[in-house]
Amino acid sequence: MAEHSTELGESTTTVKLAFFDLDGTLVDGMEYIYQHLWEYFGVEKEQTLEVLKKYLQKEISYGDWVKNDVRLLQEAGATKAAILEAIKGLYSMEGAVETIRTLQKRGYKVFVISGGIDLVIEAVFGEEAESLFEEVFINRYLFDKEGNLTGAVPTPYDMEHKATCIKDTATKYGVEVDKCLFVGDNENDIEAALVAGTSIAFNSKSENLVQAATHHVESRRLPDILRFVS
Repeated sequence: MAEHSTELGESTTTVKLAFFDLDGTLVDGMEYIYQHLWEYFGVEKEQTLEVLKKYLQKEISYGDWVKNDVRLLQEAGATKAAILEAIKGLYSMEGAVETIRTLQKRGYKVFVISGGIDLVIEAVFGEEAESLFEEVFINRYLFDKEGNLTGAVPTPYDMEHKATCIKDTATKYGVEVDKCLFVGDNENDIEAALVAGTSIAFNSKSENLVQAATHHVESRRLPDILRFVS
């Protein structure tokens, strides 16, 4: 395995894994992508809350929840072009690319774990995403050749299953979970924060996440997390 140079000029042969939430962590300009899209396309909040409640009460699966969101967007006339228009104002968190490149130099492979949608990665990071992220675990929207939204492939790794993703990926790469870093900003990041050896609540919207994480960074500059990462 090739050696990796760190910022301090040291070298290491140890591969480490860094996992990032997307909405509000790597991407700025909104708190939660579905809320952003619902507001843009005029989807009634009551329709979304009803299904969310059923999911939280375990009456429906996560996949059913995602399929319902897709149905609501379809009924509101969402196409690939329209969704890209809706999210064109989103942008990477300040210093996000710089932070990822620094972590890569320190020997980290970088992953995204998100309950958001793949189009956000495409819109914000473009072709550079391929070299930034080892893998992206996210909901994938499906479109026909005319760009009509036809469905979605739900991620198996949202909510409490973000922790499962860290464990599964650590096993795949032969890395101990205590060598894993997780960075998130909201309630659905708590389980992942509890599993990773180092976890950072970044500009957190959840006091519970702040309590669960090993570190808390009150900032909108992602490079500010680097002082807690070896």
